[in-house]
Amino acid sequence: MAQLFNQREQGLTMDGLWTTEFGSSTGIFGGGVAVFRDGKILGGDATYYYIGEYTLTGNAFKATLRISPFIEGAESVFKTVGRDLTLDLEGSLTSKDQAIAQGHPRGTPGLNFGAKLTRRA
Repeated sequence: MAQLFNQREQGLTMDGLWTTEFGSSTGIFGGGVAVFRDGKILGGDATYYYIGEYTLTGNAFKATLRISPFIEGAESVFKTVGRDLTLDLEGSLTSKDQAIAQGHPRGTPGLNFGAKLTRRA
């Protein structure tokens, strides 16, 4: 908790509402929103919702997200249909309100994922 407090004093926090533009190595792209708060992530896009956790050390962060469809037959950016996925990400704050991240869904290291995040509030 002391580390989180010190990061906030320095303006380094992920807490807030973020929009994200993302894509995968399959060539499919998308966008969504996520709320980061106290190490937790809640968000979604047009067909999937996200629940996860993150840690922030300096300007580097790690996140794990469970991605679940809420519309039957929805295709993910990984070309999976109707399947829950766990996404492991590593990234960095490039400024107070911008971040980038890369990763892959568990069990499929050949598929890659990239995202650009922008804090909106």
